[in-house]
Amino acid sequence: MDEFMRHSSWMRDIPDDTPVTTLNIPGTHDSCCTAGPLGFAKTQNLDLIDQLNAGIRFLDIRLAHYRDNLFVHHDVVHMRKTYGDVLKIFIRFLEQHPSETILMSVKNEGRFDSALGRFAPSELFGQYRGDPKNWAIRSSSFDHVFQARTWEQVENASLFYNLTVPLPGGGPVDKLALTSETTLKDVRGKIVLLRRFPGGPDVGFDLTYWPENQHFRSATTLIYDVEDRYQDPGEDDKYNFILDHIKKARNGGLRDLYITFSSAVNLRAVGYSKAINPRLSDYFEKSPRGRIGIVAMDYFEKPQELVPNMIKTNWRAGRPAVTPSRRA
Repeated sequence: MDEFMRHSSWMRDIPDDTPVTTLNIPGTHDSCCTAGPLGFAKTQNLDLIDQLNAGIRFLDIRLAHYRDNLFVHHDVVHMRKTYGDVLKIFIRFLEQHPSETILMSVKNEGRFDSALGRFAPSELFGQYRGDPKNWAIRSSSFDHVFQARTWEQVENASLFYNLTVPLPGGGPVDKLALTSETTLKDVRGKIVLLRRFPGGPDVGFDLTYWPENQHFRSATTLIYDVEDRYQDPGEDDKYNFILDHIKKARNGGLRDLYITFSSAVNLRAVGYSKAINPRLSDYFEKSPRGRIGIVAMDYFEKPQELVPNMIKTNWRAGRPAVTPSRRA
């Protein structure tokens, strides 16, 4: 990681009263996918801790539920991590860097081999994971297992900003939701959960409305607007989709959360990242300060200026967090 720029505490320079919806947050797509047969499932070179140290604050975690545990997957490809492994990394990072927050998107990753039941290749890989707790919870509900595995790792419910289900045997938890009023001060040292699986209203911010391969806009209380056209759109078209969405973010209201996926794939993701990332880095370098939103990338470390250039577009201490004309 020495050859890349470290930004392990960049949020300490952002004013406390900055609304979370106005932050410009570098992120990764399929954050744990650092391996795959012939590179077909691979989207990142660096592991989670290196991503966090490089300044990534939006993490896209895809989990497959089987044998009463949650395993990191890219479709059928097992990434040899559990949800518990991911949480340990996040907990340790936030303990060491309390000025930061992590926006954790969690998706229930469907596996095309799941119809094979216990004979599915991905199921067999899970058995060999070697985690003695794998089979301790008996539930067919992704939501239930997610909560149970969370509380196995989390000693203090305050680690999550908006996961307000009580700890087993614990007392009530304050009901907090992600809104346009949520500020960086509210979420420093915490995980903000963005939930892409069915669950109760106390389990993170609901992003279950997520059409495949589209640009779309939700109709929830806190509107989320997502650019996620990834199925071989063509390099120039993909880049224009990204810029159009960033322009929408600049002019949108505070109650809107903008998430742009710069990732796309033909056979492998690396081709698009080589074409898109340098152009995006140049755009951020020349870009005025103001809202860009969340940008989730593949192979973000190339070029190494990409993430620093995006971070610099945030308002820093001593400057207004939001331009008055964009308050809504």
